[in-house]
Amino acid sequence: MAGRRKQDRKERLRKQREYQREYNKRIAAARAPDRDEIARDLLHYAITENLRMGRENELWTLADSIIERLVARGYDRRATEMTFSAIVDRYGAGWTFQRRLRHGGQPAQDLEGDADRGR
Repeated sequence: MAGRRKQDRKERLRKQREYQREYNKRIAAARAPDRDEIARDLLHYAITENLRMGRENELWTLADSIIERLVARGYDRRATEMTFSAIVDRYGAGWTFQRRLRHGGQPAQDLEGDADRGR
């Protein structure tokens, strides 16, 4: 009986791995960004645009809201504030997060100049 359950589990895990591989191939072929890619770019854009336009009050209002949400999920307030502040400092100094390489080794398009395109 125990051997049968172990075999069933191995088969189920094999099918899950196979499904995940195929899913990842479909996503890569569709060139669809995942939620983390969108969130990363949104955060970068929100910070850099607010800094560029001199809207530091709005930036810190946004930061306070994000920090409150993270604290509500169990993160330490002080550590979260320090991390967010460090990100703002880095982005303000021109730092960009490391963009992932697309499947096939092609770098993701650099959108740093959005402000220059009238967006």
